[in-house]
Amino acid sequence: MENENKDQTDDLSIEEEDFGSEIESKIKKLKAELKECRKKSAEYLSGWQRAKADLINARKDEEKRNEAMAVYANERLLFDLLNVFDSFDRALSDGRVADPEKAGLSQINGQLAQIARGYGLQEIKALGQKFNPQEHEGVIQEDVSDPEKDQTVLEELQKGYKIHDKVLRPARVKIGSYKKTN
Repeated sequence: MENENKDQTDDLSIEEEDFGSEIESKIKKLKAELKECRKKSAEYLSGWQRAKADLINARKDEEKRNEAMAVYANERLLFDLLNVFDSFDRALSDGRVADPEKAGLSQINGQLAQIARGYGLQEIKALGQKFNPQEHEGVIQEDVSDPEKDQTVLEELQKGYKIHDKVLRPARVKIGSYKKTN
């Protein structure tokens, strides 16, 4: 009987050893699976972060395109209104238009100009300024005897306008040209 108990005890220690190596094997397997899961998780997180950054950049790009389209639409509308401003200027300077009518035209012109200024339209100052080819279009050149008036705008033939800092239409001007006489 003692022999039998000894055999059973040996069997138990063998089973315990098998059980311990089986646990170690499972632990190793689980650690490998955990490592693989962490790797996949990091890949997914990285991909998600890139996708999120791409989405943010795409939204910013879309916003910039929309702003550019709005600016372009405003420029086109304001450019088309320049002829209306020219018509008001001609009507207001016409001596044949009666004063009450001029007052009404002037008021309408002022309201329209105020709205246009709200969208960034600015009149280019030309008269008495030095000629600037980026803002002025020299149409006529007139000889002047004063060297101070050389390359100076003597007369504004048509108003020029810009929206913010971009020239929509240069002012058409007459420029002074000084030539030294011997």
